[in-house]
Amino acid sequence: MEREWELRALCRGYDPEIWFSTETVAQAKALCMQECPVQEECLEATLARESQTADTSRAGIFAGLTGAQRAAVAAERRGQLPVAATTAPPGSGRPPAPCGTRSAYNRHLRKGEPVDAACRAANNRAYAEYRATGSTKASTRR
Repeated sequence: MEREWELRALCRGYDPEIWFSTETVAQAKALCMQECPVQEECLEATLARESQTADTSRAGIFAGLTGAQRAAVAAERRGQLPVAATTAPPGSGRPPAPCGTRSAYNRHLRKGEPVDAACRAANNRAYAEYRATGSTKASTRR
């Protein structure tokens, strides 16, 4: 990919911190969107560079867009919704944890469902294990 356009980029004359600071987001976006002559080239290069990056790991202002905005543009081009905007329809994705597990206990609480005895017992076992070991990691002792 030819990169001579970078020599004409407006950002070359500014402190790099402006593009990554939360206090200067508005200023950085304004410079990119209103004044930079290579905004389109910058967007294409940034999307190509971030093509293997998780949507939540995109940082800074590039081509006048935040990381979340660039993730949305990339997802739109791929023909899908960004991860943050997707909601799994009922019956799709990973099945809920079966009753009798701590995950199911937490799900019942989160959804305001009544907690059954098996889930309550699983939560109590997990909590007792935590008190005994000081860790939430799976125990090797049984």
